[in-house]
Formats: sequence, structure tokens, C-alpha cells
Amino acid sequence: MVNELLVENLTVLYDGLTALENVSFTLDSPFFTVVMGPNGAGKTTLLKTILGLVKPASGNIRVYGLNVFKENKKIKHLAGYIPQVININLHIPMTVKEVVGMGALSKTFPPRILDKKTEEEVERTLRLVELENYSEKEFKTLSGGERQRVLIARALIKKPRLLLLDEPFSMLDFDIKCDIANLLVKLHREMNVDVLLVAHEISPC
Repeated sequence: MVNELLVENLTVLYDGLTALENVSFTLDSPFFTVVMGPNGAGKTTLLKTILGLVKPASGNIRVYGLNVFKENKKIKHLAGYIPQVININLHIPMTVKEVVGMGALSKTFPPRILDKKTEEEVERTLRLVELENYSEKEFKTLSGGERQRVLIARALIKKPRLLLLDEPFSMLDFDIKCDIANLLVKLHREMNVDVLLVAHEISPC
């Protein structure tokens, strides 16, 4: 049996300081898992290491049987990532369509030219996150909850098997936190996507 997500004896150091020490766990699909802990506990580091963005001092990680550090390009196609900090320059006018399209084109700077097929995928993905008719709106004009939905759509457009979210409820109002939580559960069930998210508090929902 292949564990869908396997983390073995993971230790990560930053400038000689321990961020994660001897962490081990396994998750079998389908899973919707929340990793909790205070700020500075290494939650973001865990996600970045699973994605292969951070090199550990020791340990092993396998995602759907693939070695993260030897088969990182394949992992990037299997996993969608929503970081805590919005990695989009709000001073550059970008439409929702362009932001979501970034996930398909794997580019990070406008201008973006989307072909018809990609535009159709953008519209399909926006429907999944309940943002129909938002494609031409400017991203910077959206509310916090709407922006979070757009970023989820950007991660979903390549149809990942695994969705990784870093503090998706941070800085959102109570009702919006519940809306985002319910959306993630819906996506998990309807798209059969595994979800691993980190948070510093239990969702009130």
C-alpha cells in the first residue's frame, strides 16, 4: 500500500536553528487534514518542504509515491499551493481571469495572453469557487474572502490531487472564514482533492 503523503523523520534547519525536528506522519487518501500550532511552530516550513521549496537537513517525503526531492517537477503538477501572503503585486492592474490563468501558465508577471482553452478553464474553475462573472474584475478591488477564492481557483486550475493551504482563514471576518471552510470541504468532496492546511487556531465553524 502506498501512503498518499509520507513524511519520515523530517528535520529542517534555518541558519543553524531548528524549524522542524524529527517529524513523521502518514496520510492516506482521501484526507482533509489541519495542522495546528502557534506562529513560529514551523507550519509554513512543513508545507514548503513538502513542495520541495525547502531542503531539509534530514528526512524523507513522498507524495503519491514520488520522492519530493528527486521528482519535484512531477510534484508541482500534482500539488496546488495557496500561500499565506498574497504573492501578487497589487500595484499592477490584473483581472481575476489573469490571476487564475497564472496557475495554468506557471508565469508570475503580466501581461498574460490566454488562449481560448485556458480562458474556458478559468471560467470553469471560477464556477467551482462560486465566482461566476468575476473574470474581468480587477483583483485588487475584491474583498479578502473573494481574493482567497481567486487564489484557490489559481491553485485548482491545473486540477491537482493535493491542495496545500497556509493560514487560509487569516485576517478574514468570522462569516467569511466559515464560507471559505465550507468551500474547501465542498471541493474536497466533489473534486476528490486531498487537502492539507495549516492554521494557528481552530475554525469557529
